Amino acid sequence: MKPEKIQNLKGFLCKSFDDQFFFRTYNKDGTFNDYEICHLDLEIQIMDSDAYIYNRNGNLCIDYSPKTLGIEKEM
Repeated sequence: MKPEKIQNLKGFLCKSFDDQFFFRTYNKDGTFNDYEICHLDLEIQIMDSDAYIYNRNGNLCIDYSPKTLGIEKEM
């Protein structure tokens, strides 16, 4: 195993169908690599313009924008 420093690596935090998070990077040819996240307190920066924070009865969550979720008029 040869470690490779990945500071500033761009990719996507994804959630599998069994509720496990993983990190995905895309290659120029459209293929991708998925990485299991073993790091316990990995610093992230959210760059997605369609990401919003919601307080749902005291539970804080990150989800899509009200427009994407179709709840603009409810807000």
